[in-house]
This record gives sequence, structure tokens and C-alpha cells, in this order.
Amino acid sequence: MRLRPNAVKDMAAAVGWLASNVAVMGDSYGGYMTLVALTRFPDKFKAGVAFSAVSNWVTALQAAMPQQRAMDRIEYGDVDDPEDRRFFAELWPMRHLKNVRAPLMVLHGANDPRVPVSEADQVVSAIRGQGGDVEYLRFPDEGHGLRYGSKLSNRIIAYRRVAAFLERTLGLATARQ
Repeated sequence: MRLRPNAVKDMAAAVGWLASNVAVMGDSYGGYMTLVALTRFPDKFKAGVAFSAVSNWVTALQAAMPQQRAMDRIEYGDVDDPEDRRFFAELWPMRHLKNVRAPLMVLHGANDPRVPVSEADQVVSAIRGQGGDVEYLRFPDEGHGLRYGSKLSNRIIAYRRVAAFLERTLGLATARQ
């Protein structure tokens, strides 16, 4: 009972620790936002995990399946319109990957109908080409994201690897020790 005030002190210490020990992670559009965060705010994050992320809006929209491309045109714009294309060029993380300093983990399904796996391939290739720290999990038997009908065995592999990656990059002691 007498130690209850320490709970608030623990919370304050956690917030202080988090401010300097933050990773960013997202899936699909959240994966895109992860890449943007690492390229635009390279000093804010110690690591990033991007699932099924768009890295170049032009190549992603051009390679999308026809029905997906029609929906994307409504939501994002027309890749064939020169003004939209210029706007996409401002947005894509590929143009700014040289800014990435934090370790990155990329996960993608090879059969992704929404975001072509080539989006992940080009990010991984670029980060490796500049000597960056990148881990890549490319699932040959998955589609978009690791949810909605994805294989349980793939989800277990993915989330164990993500946990190990975050433990390593954030300097956390593992629970298994």
C-alpha cells in the first residue's frame, strides 16, 4: 500500500524512456507511414517495421491489379495524370531512403494483390545498397498483410522475428533469458 505512489513514478520513467526508445510499425498504409516516418524524421525513431508497404506510389499504382487500380484512382488519384504523378513523386519514400538511419524490418507477401512485392524488394535493395541495417521476411504463400486468412505458422514466424528485431534494435532484454 505504501508503495502505490511509485506507480506514477514508474509511468513517468517509462514515458521518459520511450521518448528516446521509440520504434514505428505499420501494415499496408501504416507500412507506408512507417517508411515515411523513417525517411522524414530519421532522428526520432530507433527502428521501423513495415508490413506490405508502398515505397513508390507510381510503381505500386501501375502494378496494381485492374480492379484495385480503379479503386486506387478514386482514393489516391490517377497515376496517368501528370499532376497526380508529380504529387506521388513528392510522397514516395524511395526518394528519401538515403535519410534512413534506423534499422528496418520489411515483411511482405509475394502474392499481395494490393501492394506488389516489388515495393518491398526495392526498399530492401536500396537500404542494403547504402549499407543500412534491414531484415526482410518475404512470404511466398501470403497475400496482403499477415491477417485475414493468412497462415498461422507464418504469423508465428513473423511476430517472433518482429519481437526479436525490436528487442535487438531497442536494446531490450528478452523474456526468454
